[in-house]
Amino acid sequence: MAKKIQEPQYINSALNTPMLNYNTYVMNAREKIITFLAVFIAGGIVGLIFYGGQFRDADGAETTATAVSNLILFVLIGFAAWKIFYPIRCNQLKEKRKKDLTQQFRSLLDALTVSLSSGMNMMESLVSACSDLKIEYSENAYIVEEVKEMIHGMQNNIPIEDMMKAFGERSKIDDIKNFGAVFEICYRAGGNMKDIVRRTNHIISEKIEIANEIETALASNKTQFSAMMVIPIILMLMFRMMSSSFAAGFATVPGILAVTIAIGIFFAAYKLGQNIMDIKG
Repeated sequence: MAKKIQEPQYINSALNTPMLNYNTYVMNAREKIITFLAVFIAGGIVGLIFYGGQFRDADGAETTATAVSNLILFVLIGFAAWKIFYPIRCNQLKEKRKKDLTQQFRSLLDALTVSLSSGMNMMESLVSACSDLKIEYSENAYIVEEVKEMIHGMQNNIPIEDMMKAFGERSKIDDIKNFGAVFEICYRAGGNMKDIVRRTNHIISEKIEIANEIETALASNKTQFSAMMVIPIILMLMFRMMSSSFAAGFATVPGILAVTIAIGIFFAAYKLGQNIMDIKG
């Protein structure tokens, strides 16, 4: 199987400025440390709940080998959990960033619609929109950085349609990509940009509202799903604490095999549940 190539975090714009590649997410140092500690500790604890307590003596008392095996188990499963969860967490953060960018792009279209309707040209509309977006979001918001790059591009005689299309391709968001492609064709052909921006804004707004309604409808189901994912761990902990015979059974080869199969089923159910409740834009 061919190894998946990691996309770069930044892609140079026409001005040779490194701009975010929204299709990949690279955690900063703080995010990595916090995520690693949380996942490593949680993974180690869960590993001990399912596999801990090996090498007890005949009376069921813990031995030195038990303590050593528990420590090794904690470290190994902690690191394994980090390797498994790290790409999942990166994908979650990437999707959140795309959702934020879509919302911000909608605000950009709102601002452009008002500016173009008042008779401003595209350059003036972008400058006005940039000022509005700084107030609505922040100086460092994704869409503010993108609009500032477009303004700088137009000041350096780079066609706005090329920069808008490049933004859409970097975003990997269908609505922005489609808008960039239509914008390029219509702007060069002298189309009615005010109408195009207004129609696109209307379509994106409707899609966001529908997605929000679906999210609201699924909120209780997601809460139940999260609770169900924790229940097997709680039950396993209760079995170990309430009955020494159960704990001893888990330390046998059949017990380890049964727990491993159960974890596999548990993980498969988690992935299936995530796919079922994943809302595609």
